[in-house]
Amino acid sequence: MARRRQRSTRANVTIDENSNIPEITRALERLAAKEAHIGMQGDAELAMIAGVHEYGSAKMKIPARSFIWVGKKRSTAPIKKLVKTKIQGIADGSVSPDDLLREIGEIGLERTLKRFDSIRQPPLSPSYKAVKTGRKILLRDKDLRDSLTFKIVQKGGAT
Repeated sequence: MARRRQRSTRANVTIDENSNIPEITRALERLAAKEAHIGMQGDAELAMIAGVHEYGSAKMKIPARSFIWVGKKRSTAPIKKLVKTKIQGIADGSVSPDDLLREIGEIGLERTLKRFDSIRQPPLSPSYKAVKTGRKILLRDKDLRDSLTFKIVQKGGAT
């Protein structure tokens, strides 16, 4: 059985004799129990279209034009930077875990939307380009973009 590699990034927190360790522990546990999910919400047809664009379709000869995965990848560095700057606020009680999670979701959504707006590759096939109207690559472009959202959920998927 292969072991899964995990990476961790350290963020320094300063505590002193006036720090309330039990309260810090509770805040960090609340933060660790939730996560921000960035994705799309919509009807079944829109979900299918998003899936085809995200992963491609060999049957329909549509290449992958990932916007969610690439958006997630591009948001990793700014989210790490945000957490490093805000974790001290969690420890001293000036930042709530829910506010930090909301900021993480907003950064992830912003980067995903940015990626969505910049999709130009791979180009359309010449045969499809000949029958397609408009300049946008993605089908139902506005509906897909408007359906992108984030949600804060308990780890394990429960809301």
